[in-house]
Parts: sequence; structure tokens; C-alpha cells
Amino acid sequence: MSWLTVDEAARLLRVNVSWLYERTRLNEVPHIKLGKYLRFDQDELLTWVRQFRRDGRGRDAVHHHHPAPNERARSPKG
Repeated sequence: MSWLTVDEAARLLRVNVSWLYERTRLNEVPHIKLGKYLRFDQDELLTWVRQFRRDGRGRDAVHHHHPAPNERARSPKG
């Protein structure tokens, strides 16, 4: 377990410190508060950020299947 300060966590995520403070205030990012100090578990933070990864195909790509050129519609035999 590697604990990060606010500055270190912001650098890791490449965001402004003010953005990270706001997300912790809203309890949107995993953190702990030790008195007046905020700390972030590096592994937990990286796991959290991975949930926002997108594949770049857009929102509609999940809902529509476009068959590949070699795919053919087959009728059931029977």
C-alpha cells in the first residue's frame, strides 16, 4: 500500500489539485482523511480511474452490431 498526498495524487491523475479537492469533498474519489490531511491509496486510486476508460467507439457502438463482411445470415436447419 502506497499512500499519496493530494499533490502526488493530482500529479498521478494529471488533474488540478482543486479538481481533486472538489471530488473528495463530494466523496467521488476514494480517499481517507487523517485529521486535516487527505491521503490516497495509489492502487485504489488507479483502480477507481480505470472505470472511466472508454474504447473510443462511441456510446452507440455498444448497442448496434454490424456484422463483419464474412458473416452471413443463416437460417436454422430443420
